[in-house]
Amino acid sequence: MKKLVLYFLFLFPVSIANADINLAYLDIQYIIDNSNLGQIYKKNLQDKSDKFKSKLSIKEDEIKKQEAEINNKKNILKENELKIKINNLNKQLKEYQTSKKELNKNFILEKRELSSKILKLLNPILTKYVDENNIKIVIEKKNILVGIKTLDITENILKIFNEETKNLTN
Repeated sequence: MKKLVLYFLFLFPVSIANADINLAYLDIQYIIDNSNLGQIYKKNLQDKSDKFKSKLSIKEDEIKKQEAEINNKKNILKENELKIKINNLNKQLKEYQTSKKELNKNFILEKRELSSKILKLLNPILTKYVDENNIKIVIEKKNILVGIKTLDITENILKIFNEETKNLTN
């Protein structure tokens, strides 16, 4: 009988789960948005966006004025002159739409680039924190359905990140 039990255990090894796994979760987007460096990057992006939007707004107003002018003179102008003005208006409208698309594209690219810079600075800080606190796994918060607050290391990492990048924000 002992042989049978040993034979059975040998063929079907029993693995004992280790319940002492240190894990934590982190909200990376929160750090990007609320860190001092992230705030500076966000403000710079917003300033650039506002300047470009004001230029676009001026163009939009000019296009609306021309459209109103064409509508007011529609019955007075000859057919050729009307076509020329409409074609000119369409060209300006296409330029406006192209500029607007370019703004959105550049804004998204620059935002990704700045987030990438923050993540490059964050990675060694996070690695050091994990080593010092004997954490085996860090999971991003957006992938967590439910978890106790004591496993959330976001605020700790944010404080360390702000301290480490203090010289970059000045």
